[in-house]
Amino acid sequence: MPNISEEVEKLKILATNKQHYYWEREEAIRALGDIGNKEAALALLDIANDRGLYYWERELALSKAREIL
Repeated sequence: MPNISEEVEKLKILATNKQHYYWEREEAIRALGDIGNKEAALALLDIANDRGLYYWERELALSKAREIL
């Protein structure tokens, strides 16, 4: 079973992969918010800083990071 750190990294990669559909990226962002630890919050802040994503994806990542913090 993969540890939380590996899961966070996989979800972060999925959330920032522009070859996936936006709803798949949003699900990855929500899953990171559900993990709810410091590492997930930092990953969400990195996602929110990614200018290549749609603004609503970045806002979702930022709001999930706020919920954790």
